[in-house]
Amino acid sequence: MSDQISPMASSLAPAFDLLLDAVCMVDEQGLFVYVSAACEPILGYTPQELIGTRMIELVLPEDRERTREAGQRVMAGHTHLNFENRYLHKDGRIVHLMWSARWLPQERLRIAVARDITERKRAELIQAATYAISEAAHRTEELGGLCQQIHLAIVGLMPGHHLAVALRDDAASGGLSFPYWADGRGEVNAERRADLAAFCEEVIRQGEVRLVRRGCHPEAEAWPDGDLHCRVGVPLRTHNGVIGALVLKSYGDEAGCGEQDLALLQYICTQIATVIERQRLFGRLRHMSHHDALTGLPNRALLRDRLQQAIARARRGSSFLSVLYLDLDRFKEVNDTHGHLVGDRLLQAFAERLKSQLRTSDTVARVGGDEFVVLLESPKGLAGNRAAADKIREAFVTPLSVDGRPLPIQPSIGLADFPADGEEEGQLLSAADSAMYSAKGGRP
Repeated sequence: MSDQISPMASSLAPAFDLLLDAVCMVDEQGLFVYVSAACEPILGYTPQELIGTRMIELVLPEDRERTREAGQRVMAGHTHLNFENRYLHKDGRIVHLMWSARWLPQERLRIAVARDITERKRAELIQAATYAISEAAHRTEELGGLCQQIHLAIVGLMPGHHLAVALRDDAASGGLSFPYWADGRGEVNAERRADLAAFCEEVIRQGEVRLVRRGCHPEAEAWPDGDLHCRVGVPLRTHNGVIGALVLKSYGDEAGCGEQDLALLQYICTQIATVIERQRLFGRLRHMSHHDALTGLPNRALLRDRLQQAIARARRGSSFLSVLYLDLDRFKEVNDTHGHLVGDRLLQAFAERLKSQLRTSDTVARVGGDEFVVLLESPKGLAGNRAAADKIREAFVTPLSVDGRPLPIQPSIGLADFPADGEEEGQLLSAADSAMYSAKGGRP
């Protein structure tokens, strides 16, 4: 080694070996001609393994171009201080280094001192990722958008550019849904979805991290993705239990998530699970504040918002608007004769049949005890709304049934059109209500 470097550098080599930072010398061809002892704990290679190898081959591929540019500036005589880039450790993990380098013109060598700043960068990235996830949770109400922001945060922390999030549905069935699936290696077909769902189910059931690599685990040989190299599944855990799983995937030509990344990934997933659970709670609260608890239909507050939007569309001429007001005849008799439980079930059955008759453009709301309002919107004129109203009337010719007991209850229906019967929401509702009482003809 000593005959490849200057006598001055050779004499200082024992002192260099005492430094915690790594010292290296690279010739004009980019080959290592000297490395100090500190390189081994930082990069995993002994000095003997590094001498004669190309420095750039140890640099993470994404950082190689700017590393070459920095080396050229140093060789042009510019001292380069505090340059940061990433190297690949012998075991495959990423190491963040901060360099200071200069050119030795007489020896025709670059000499550089490198400090391992991996832990500092990791702490900075964790802080940035946690902040990004928190910011996304406050900015983004839609779960897919939130997962996209989370994906960007994770990519900045570790390898694994393909991500999927599986969540247990809130319903009693507990089925899995995928609110987010970002994979650039093919379409999400039924086979791939079923395979990943089975993997996520296992992660959720066990409640533990699963790291599976092709060539190390027999189950990987059955993956439908032929070039999939590695996938890691992490449970999304809250104080209420495991609500889903996050999966990172890497393919054969990509650096995969390593063992050293798992603790960090678990920390990130804890933040993600907390955010998702909070969003779900807020979603349930929003739903409760805008929907009727008995029937699940929009309530009066949400109806007014929908009606305002419908009036705006009608004013622009993009749709024709009619309002139906419905009231169940002799509903009080049902409550008095059969009890309020039967009355509640009757209202639920009525709401379900009413919803089944509506078009996708229509809205139905429960606005009182046995009172319902339907907003009918048609792009083809009021005749389309008339036809929709007739369909609703015909749907209730057949009696409703509760617990096998037919109840011959029919609604009285009043109709009001925009703008003939009113141009404001209050006017339209009042006109439809008056028409409904006229149709009722004095029936209770």
